[in-house]
Amino acid sequence: MGNIVDYIIEYGDKGFDEVPFNEVDGLVLSQFVYLKWENVIPKLTDDKDGITLTDMQEKMQEAEVFSYEAYRADNMKLWNAMVNSKRFGEMKCNYLSEMLDPVSETQFLAFAVFPKNALPVVLFRGTDETILGWKEDYNMAFTMPVTGQRMAKLYLGQVALRIEGDFYVAGHSKGGNLSIYAGLSSDKQVQDRIAGIYNYDGPHMRPEVVKDFDENAVYDRHHKYIPYDSFFGIMLETKHHYTICDSTANRGVFQHYPYTWKVEGTHFVYKKKLTKRSLRLNERVSEAFMTLTNEQIVFVSDLLFGAFAREDVETTSSLQRELKKTAQNAIQEMGSLSAEQKKQLFEVVKEFM
Repeated sequence: MGNIVDYIIEYGDKGFDEVPFNEVDGLVLSQFVYLKWENVIPKLTDDKDGITLTDMQEKMQEAEVFSYEAYRADNMKLWNAMVNSKRFGEMKCNYLSEMLDPVSETQFLAFAVFPKNALPVVLFRGTDETILGWKEDYNMAFTMPVTGQRMAKLYLGQVALRIEGDFYVAGHSKGGNLSIYAGLSSDKQVQDRIAGIYNYDGPHMRPEVVKDFDENAVYDRHHKYIPYDSFFGIMLETKHHYTICDSTANRGVFQHYPYTWKVEGTHFVYKKKLTKRSLRLNERVSEAFMTLTNEQIVFVSDLLFGAFAREDVETTSSLQRELKKTAQNAIQEMGSLSAEQKKQLFEVVKEFM
């Protein structure tokens, strides 16, 4: 039993013709897309051949690729295991698309990978552990379609024109949300070619967002995995289309981190049920947010996360220390909300303490 790095070490000498693509490979790639490949992988508009991981190693600048300090050590272990393996070493990467827009608070990045003897995989990057990343997850789950979701649909359609045959779609956190949104909202010609959507602890969406889509069109191929104390992937989840996984971390915020997910063989270590706290969070989130209009949700987001910024709360670790005081003060400022709505919001906040 180990994690995704141990999995690569154990199965790295096996090609996809020997051990077929599986749920753990999907999480490996969903973490791989977090590395900073912006100046290494050819762009969607470049019309170039893809680049293998072996060639990427010669072109990359380590300080740039591993620039996110919080995950640096684990990401370096992941990369070294991948690039030195038969399974991933000759995999090609191509069609990178990115956008960073402070005005719409959008951080979008996606690219496609082409493992040897396996279907291509379209990857959407998730969020980091910054408060801006949390705000992205919040907005994506609770507001009407945001810029990143629209871009995901557009990107999937564009890259599908460049890929022959069927393909997978995958992502972690926000990347998981983008994966299922792109799958649900795409044209039938694209949907029919999706062999599977791998969604790792990505939050779901409000009913108003998905009401115009035929959810049955892709749900038979939607593979969603969440840790047993999930805080993110459980949000607004009503259909129970998920598999519960074990983690070496003891709380949902930290279980969100892919390197804590337990792996045994070619699958995760499963749990039979979620914690009471995870189920309670989903219930309270639904109670608090389903009564708010889209305008009120945006107002809550700006005020709450603006308060965190004023208190210099930048990461999830600092959030744990400052959450109660900062959130309570911000919620009290929400004059457009009723007393009952304020109470419900604070009940949600308390679940993160």
